[in-house]
Amino acid sequence: MESSIVNASATSRKRRRDEEEEEELEQIFFIIVSVVTMLLGALTWYHDKYFVKEPARNLELERHSFLNRLYRGTETDCIEQLRVSKKAFFKLCRILQEKGQLVKTKNVPIDEAVAMFLHILAHNLKYRVVHFSYCRSMETISRQFKNVLRAIMKVSKEYLKFYEYNLEGSVENKWRWFKNSIGALDGIHIPVTVSAEDRPRYCNRKGDISTNVLGVCGPDLRFIYVLPGWEGSAGDSRVLRDALRHQNCLHIPNGKYFLVDAGYTNGPGFLAPYRGTRYHLNEWIGNTPQNYKELFNLRHASARNVIERSFGVLKKRWSILRTPSFFYIKTQIRIINACFMLHNFIRDEQHSDPILEAQDLELLSIVDNELINQQMERVTNNIGDEVTTIQATEEWTRFRDTLAMNMFATYQIRRNFD
Repeated sequence: MESSIVNASATSRKRRRDEEEEEELEQIFFIIVSVVTMLLGALTWYHDKYFVKEPARNLELERHSFLNRLYRGTETDCIEQLRVSKKAFFKLCRILQEKGQLVKTKNVPIDEAVAMFLHILAHNLKYRVVHFSYCRSMETISRQFKNVLRAIMKVSKEYLKFYEYNLEGSVENKWRWFKNSIGALDGIHIPVTVSAEDRPRYCNRKGDISTNVLGVCGPDLRFIYVLPGWEGSAGDSRVLRDALRHQNCLHIPNGKYFLVDAGYTNGPGFLAPYRGTRYHLNEWIGNTPQNYKELFNLRHASARNVIERSFGVLKKRWSILRTPSFFYIKTQIRIINACFMLHNFIRDEQHSDPILEAQDLELLSIVDNELINQQMERVTNNIGDEVTTIQATEEWTRFRDTLAMNMFATYQIRRNFD
């Protein structure tokens, strides 16, 4: 009996010992597997980090190839991306270097800096997009953009000024009754980005955040005066008053005048159409003038339409004027001024550059179609602020009536003769 008990106890101890040894072996195996797994993971990480690398990029070669395609490749690519022909691009670089005091830096040549600047204005690009294309740091892009903008501001006065122009063809026919006119004047709202506290001041009557820009252009669609910077809430009357008193004031030579729309008062220096009489060009489709006021308004609208076409081409060419940009408001105002200057530079160059001329004609065709729809909407909604800065005089009223009556008398003679 005692012997059987002892055997059973020994068997039980042996079984427990075997179980403990088995558990210990399992733990050792688990530890070994874990250590091996960790080692393999570490080896894999080390291999991927130090032995397997992405192919090295030659940023200098990529940049050189991109710039060659941009302004040394096809004219189509240069026009689409920079809005100027190759010939005009390199001339602009020379002008900014010689007159705008733009200098090349250790790593960035002038032509690359100007290309970046035009690229941003033409397509309203963010710096990170330019960084990807030009393989430059965003700090470098920002610094070069400011350098080019500063150079353009230095030469802008040479391009935004009154000049003598020679009219010919259909343009001359539109303006022959307004021989003493300097050009056409109007305002345009350009969207901007401002701080939260400034938003009420820049909110225009449509609820958009914008700056009210006064522009004057000649019959050849070239701007002769620009006053950017006024808040969108400022009326045209206030902006015009500032232009007439500004340090760089809007000068009206004796005996000269601007063509303005019906929102402005007809007074010395500003020839406005007759109110209460059809005016916009689309209203004349299928109709003929029946009296001197209607004929005057028709010919006035045909000539004054130049300012709306100029604004239209300007915004079509430079996308940064169509949507708010990310710059500080002071920089945005300078950019607007730069776009006007570049508009005039292109107008000057297109006389000897058929590529630029073809681009301008294409843009004008698009703008003219859009203006018809915009004018129809304007007539329907009857929008327009009255500008009271100009003081009406009896003498100026008689001048307009005399001009309109002579115009109508000549018109009747020719119609009867035909």
